[in-house]
Amino acid sequence: MSSGYVPTDPVLTADQAAAEAGCSLPTWWRGVSSGRFPNPFYPAPRAPRWRRSEVLAALEATRLSPADAMMARRAAKLAKAS
Repeated sequence: MSSGYVPTDPVLTADQAAAEAGCSLPTWWRGVSSGRFPNPFYPAPRAPRWRRSEVLAALEATRLSPADAMMARRAAKLAKAS
């Protein structure tokens, strides 16, 4: 019997969260380790999960405009060269 319940903020697995962020699973986990993406919560042992709204908020917070991204790349290149 279906209750008709539709979650407004779905809970995602690591694979789903990586797909939502548009990156591979290893890149997703590197982002979690570096703090770019939110830490998971564990509803059960060995079952990391993320709320979709938290993933989207992290993406929005780290998204740069194209001009800002170009400036950041140039600054990193100059810092590496010196």
